[in-house]
Amino acid sequence: MKRNIYFTLLFLLLSIKGWGQLPLSLWDFAHTNTYMYFPEVLEKSEEFYIQTNHHFLRFNSSELKLTRFRSIASYEKLYQLSDLVGKEDDDILSMYLEYNGEKYKVIRNEVSKDFIGDWVEGGKFYQRRYISDLKLEDGGPLFRFGLEIASWNDAFSFTLDYDEYLLPEDEMSLIIELRLPEAHYEVNADNSSQIKIQSDNHVTWDLTSNKENNSISYKKGVISISSPLSNKSISALFQRRIQNYYTGKLLVYANDKNAPYQTLESFRDPQRQATVISMSGNMESKFGMERTKVVFENPTDEIQFERVIFEKKGVVKDITGASLILRDKQGFPTGIPIQISKNWHNDYKHKFKGPWLRGFTIVAIPPNEKVELELSRVTGFWGTLPAASHSQLSLTSWGKENQASHQLWEESAIGAFGENICYEPYGGIAESMITDVRPLFVKSTQPNIKEPEEYNWTPNVGGGDFLRFYDDKGNRKNIKQVKVDYIRNCPNLTEVSYKGVTANDEADYKLTTHLMRTNDFVKAYYHIELDVKSKLEFSRLAIAQFGSETYAYSYENKFAFGNENGLLKEIKNRKDKLGYVVQEINTPGAAPWVSMHDAVNYDLQNYGTWANRGLILRETVIIINGKVVKPQFSTFVHYSKRIQKPVTLMELNLPLHIKELNEGDRIDMTIELCILPNESNSYYGDNEAFKNFISKEANTWEPMYREAHKNTQLIFLKKGKLLRRNPIKVEAENDEVILDITNGLGYVPITISNISNYRDFNIVITKNGTSVNLKEQEKFGNDYWQTDYNAETKTWEVTYSVPMDESLEP
Repeated sequence: MKRNIYFTLLFLLLSIKGWGQLPLSLWDFAHTNTYMYFPEVLEKSEEFYIQTNHHFLRFNSSELKLTRFRSIASYEKLYQLSDLVGKEDDDILSMYLEYNGEKYKVIRNEVSKDFIGDWVEGGKFYQRRYISDLKLEDGGPLFRFGLEIASWNDAFSFTLDYDEYLLPEDEMSLIIELRLPEAHYEVNADNSSQIKIQSDNHVTWDLTSNKENNSISYKKGVISISSPLSNKSISALFQRRIQNYYTGKLLVYANDKNAPYQTLESFRDPQRQATVISMSGNMESKFGMERTKVVFENPTDEIQFERVIFEKKGVVKDITGASLILRDKQGFPTGIPIQISKNWHNDYKHKFKGPWLRGFTIVAIPPNEKVELELSRVTGFWGTLPAASHSQLSLTSWGKENQASHQLWEESAIGAFGENICYEPYGGIAESMITDVRPLFVKSTQPNIKEPEEYNWTPNVGGGDFLRFYDDKGNRKNIKQVKVDYIRNCPNLTEVSYKGVTANDEADYKLTTHLMRTNDFVKAYYHIELDVKSKLEFSRLAIAQFGSETYAYSYENKFAFGNENGLLKEIKNRKDKLGYVVQEINTPGAAPWVSMHDAVNYDLQNYGTWANRGLILRETVIIINGKVVKPQFSTFVHYSKRIQKPVTLMELNLPLHIKELNEGDRIDMTIELCILPNESNSYYGDNEAFKNFISKEANTWEPMYREAHKNTQLIFLKKGKLLRRNPIKVEAENDEVILDITNGLGYVPITISNISNYRDFNIVITKNGTSVNLKEQEKFGNDYWQTDYNAETKTWEVTYSVPMDESLEP
């Protein structure tokens, strides 16, 4: 009989209350959102949009034209996209090389005109795109150039690079010209190094450049910035004036806390319009913590804010799992958000080739105050458990440039042992939302094959997608205008949402992903939402598909279907025809599941073990024509060009007779994806209950039944309000939660919201009996919980990883 668990957490000592909180202004910019996205599906897009709280940019990369610059006032933030885009195209930005009094315009090279540029960085605070292989119009010197377009939420820039190693001896100049629509902008050029721009909705911008010897002038409606070619770059830097906030006067100091006397470089980067703080990388690989002391001092009588970039280049330890956490002086996570962007690709020469890791944030410091923070970086482990992380992974210097390559790619990992689940929201390379998927804590079982090794990359069993629509001719109708919201990045639980619309604007689409800190196997939640606005017709609809028709790396010999009560059906895989083989498999019960097991290792030369996959339907609400509809499973055979074999995909569908959705219809589902070892002795993690179970049932449907049955948590609240079941989220009442949880496996994430400060609250969690101390997960001090700030409610959210396993199972 299982031992029951009683768990009580009184989170902070009374003495902590006396320490007080950091200045609340540090979270003033947590509401920030920046988006870079395409108006159409990627293969049809010649232009991209950048949209923030404060501005909207529309850029045609094929013609190298900025066709729209729209200032956004606070009262305009809910305007429709069509209002921001506008009905007419402007021609705002032009770039030139001046030589002997002649100006030669910078244009696209016809050979690479279809390439929309590299998506270098993207996230909550900062977006950057780079368009290379530019040239001069006919008659100009045979030089190459590149254009960088970058944006914070309140600042943006255009930088023209001279992309040649040698400088000509002749005197030449780089020139940027800006023609702002006079109906919307008034230009004041009284200052020779700065221009003031006033928009018709009372937004003020300061325009400067990146070098002191650059000149700025305004004449006959044209702003002109000029720089000697010897500078090798020229920038037009726009910065918005924010009422009651000032920038440029903060003093910033940084030290390596693991080597207390080592000062770290911090400097103001005009082009990136931020202070850059170098990270030391001084940490034990996978098991250590890098700790950077950062001091912000405001010597003025006005509040000062600063855009901050934490940067590590060259050798970046364990880059596949990067968690960056801002903590206070005592080591308490603050919830100040950080955007994480990284790149480890260096296949060929590129301006932004890796490896590099960058964290972006914005802080505001009150007048005459000094604030000390700690940037904590962990890779493999946060405390004693592997950290969960989700960040943008740049594809610059990876693969060949083509219309669909080098765009937005997201990588999530448990620990820092290689990727675990990757996402490509625009499907540029794989035409699939989920790309690479790799199991956790598996090692080779073959003595003559060393990979996968412990704490290293594992085999790719990837591929998956959501809401794949097809018309009556079999053409896919893609999701477009995908924007990404990074709600929480690390280290206990990730939460990232992808929002878009269907091909002809018939429905709003949203996919929210979660990956959790654990020590058994990869578990991810997917919340799928579709709200229909007008008639949406289709010949086929896969609500979810694993792998995918355009990205499949694994195939299984058996499939099984069941629910929380056990097995309903097991079938052998048939690959004797393409298309649907088995359809209309019902999904009864509270936790319907499917197991894709007895997977074949198609890459025996490289990997000594493989993995199985499975799905659980955790929550389902489908309303069509005002009636509740149950989804169904099916198998779909597709010939995978990637592994040169027919592969059977698992699909989740609507009933076969439904071929259209109409206004008011909706799909709202939460799915759990599991990636499991399929050889009994391949798992090397330290979860004894899972190790004991998998040693007997590794290559069967039993692991999926175990997860569906025993990891369906039951929650009883004595104080607090349940907001979400998968993963669990509870709203605190007066900074307190009293919660009883039964049933569960591994480590279950529990998020507590509505907390009035980040370090003084009381949480009581019980599981019928024996007490469990979460502090046992601590390693370096205060490194076992996660804190996030909710800018809408101006409250904090705290996430714990609660151990639910018994030491051994019968």
